[in-house]
Amino acid sequence: MAAPAASADTTRTKAQTFAAQVAAAGLSAGEATAVQAKVDRYIDELGGTQTSANRIAFDGGQLIVALPGEKYARDLGAAKSDISIQSPSQCHSKFFCGWKGTYYTGDFWERSACNKYHEIPNGWNSGGSWWNNQTNGTVARMYNKSYRLVYQTPPAGQDSFDPAGDWGPVWYVKAC
Repeated sequence: MAAPAASADTTRTKAQTFAAQVAAAGLSAGEATAVQAKVDRYIDELGGTQTSANRIAFDGGQLIVALPGEKYARDLGAAKSDISIQSPSQCHSKFFCGWKGTYYTGDFWERSACNKYHEIPNGWNSGGSWWNNQTNGTVARMYNKSYRLVYQTPPAGQDSFDPAGDWGPVWYVKAC
């Protein structure tokens, strides 16, 4: 019986931590609810584990939800949560990164596992931007819903990015 209590304590502690994060960010109750609803939708769709008020961790990646009224995503659980992810330079080494909006705006998604197709989040059906920051020479491939190749990026290290792309035809990305 002790395990369920510990689980409830952990859930309560996480909720308190996330509430403190949104309060520190100055979000209203309505904005906090909207962020949590978006995080919940992404988890229902893509899986993963919520690790901060607006961050979902995946095996080999993460998704960070941009806050209401903010152009760029930033992780409220990070040591320096005031640093936004607004350029390719903030895409981790050996990752393929995508932004919901053009010019590196909006929700931020990064993945690194080479052996699987990574589903593009639902609602990313127009606009967008990406950067292939993997090992030099590595290409990423984008596929439609039938797993047919739509686009192959230039090799990493050779201007492998697009600030004004189109997620419309893309359903999956194979990072390498």
